[in-house]
Amino acid sequence: MHDTTTPPPAAPARGRIVLAGLAMAVPAIAIAITRLVWGDALPVDVASHWSGTGAPDDSQPAAGVFVVTLIIASVVAIAAIILLALPRPSMRIKRMIVLILGIAAGSAAAVWVIPTWLTLQAGSVDGAVLGWWVLPLTACALWGVIPAAILPARPLLAGATARPAPMDLGETEVGAWSRSVTALMFLWITLGLVAIGAVAYTPILLDGESGVATFGLSILALATILCASFVRLRISVDWRGLRVVSLFGIPMKRIPLDQVDVVEATDIRPMDWGGWGYRIMPGRSAVVLRSGPGLVVTSTSGKQFAITIDDPEEPAALLQALVARAAARV
Repeated sequence: MHDTTTPPPAAPARGRIVLAGLAMAVPAIAIAITRLVWGDALPVDVASHWSGTGAPDDSQPAAGVFVVTLIIASVVAIAAIILLALPRPSMRIKRMIVLILGIAAGSAAAVWVIPTWLTLQAGSVDGAVLGWWVLPLTACALWGVIPAAILPARPLLAGATARPAPMDLGETEVGAWSRSVTALMFLWITLGLVAIGAVAYTPILLDGESGVATFGLSILALATILCASFVRLRISVDWRGLRVVSLFGIPMKRIPLDQVDVVEATDIRPMDWGGWGYRIMPGRSAVVLRSGPGLVVTSTSGKQFAITIDDPEEPAALLQALVARAAARV
C-alpha cells in the first residue's frame, strides 16, 4: 500500500510559510496599534474620499471606519493563515490566493491609517489634503505581493515537456537564431486604453481641471506604454545566451550561456505562470503572449524563465549546443 500523504515541507520552506503568515497579519496589527497610539486624540470623523489630490469631499465616523477595517484585515489574516496551514491546495494556488487576500488586507489598512493620519495632522476633515499621500495609499493596496513573494517557490513546467538534443554545430559555425513575435491582444488593449483616456479625460482637460486629471492620466499613460511594449518582441539565441527585447528596444530578459542549466520545450498555460504579459513570481518569470508552445530555461540558480514562441525545439537545441560549447572552452 502506497502512502499518498503529502510530506511536510522542509525547515526552510516551513519558515517561509510562517513568515508569510505573519506578513498577512501586519495590516490588522497596524490598524490596532495606530488606534491605541492615537487614543483620545482620534477625531470623531475622518476623511474618506477624494476626487483628486486636494481636499476630501466626504467623511465617515472614525469609530465605524476603525471597526470595519479591523474586521476585514483580521478575517483576511485568519483565512490566509488557515490556508497556509493546510496541505492542499498546491503552493502555486496558495500564492495566488494570498496575493488577493493581501491586497484586501493592505487596502483595509490604508483606508484607516492614511485618512485618519491626514485628518489628525490637519485638525479637521476639510484640511486633510491628500497630495503625495496618494502614492503610499496606492502602494498599501499592493501589500499582497509581499507574503506571496515570501512563500517558497517550486519549479513548474506546464504540459508535456521535451529536451531536444543539442544542435550539431561545426567548429567554425557560430550559431544564431532570432524571431519577432507579435501579440495582437496587447495591440488591441493599447488602442483601447488610448480610447478610454481620450473619452474620459478630454472633457476634464477642456474644462481646465488639469490638476484633477494629472494623476489618472499618468497611471493610464504608464499602463498604455507597458501594454504597447508587449505588442512586438524580439527573441534571440546566440553567443550572448537568450535575450528578449521589447518593441522599444528595452531588454526585458537576458540569460547568459554560463547561467543556463536546463532548456526545455513545453506547452505554456498562462494561468500556470501568473497570466498574460511579463509575469514575475518567486523563483520564476515568464513572457506569456498566448497559450501554446514555449521555451523554458532553468538557470544554474534554479530560477525558471518561460516565453511562448512557435517551434521552440529549434532555439532550445541551439541554446543547449551553445551552452555545451561554452562549457567546453572553460
